[in-house]
Amino acid sequence: LSIKSFDVVHGMIKATGYLFEKVAYLSDCNKIPHKSLKYLYNLDFLIIDCLKFKKHPSHFNYDDALNLIKKVNPKKAILTNLHTDIDYENLKKRLPKGIFLAYDGLSFNF
Repeated sequence: LSIKSFDVVHGMIKATGYLFEKVAYLSDCNKIPHKSLKYLYNLDFLIIDCLKFKKHPSHFNYDDALNLIKKVNPKKAILTNLHTDIDYENLKKRLPKGIFLAYDGLSFNF
């Protein structure tokens, strides 16, 4: 398994995103530097931070996560790092096609 790490932004500090073949994992971030964006195209899965509906200084919110998903257009996306104020069942019903919510114990094949 090939693993590539790259810089992402977590508020005022750097964090790390990971690319495993055609799966990217972006937790604890709110911005992707231009030089790192190239790793997010042509993905089978994009697992992306989505802490809240409201803006947060160091995490993607729902709108920002969906905007990035739309921009890089993975085959499927999984929203992770969901805060307790997000109603999981309500959000699950209104997600666009190909976007799913993470949960404890989630597994998938790639």
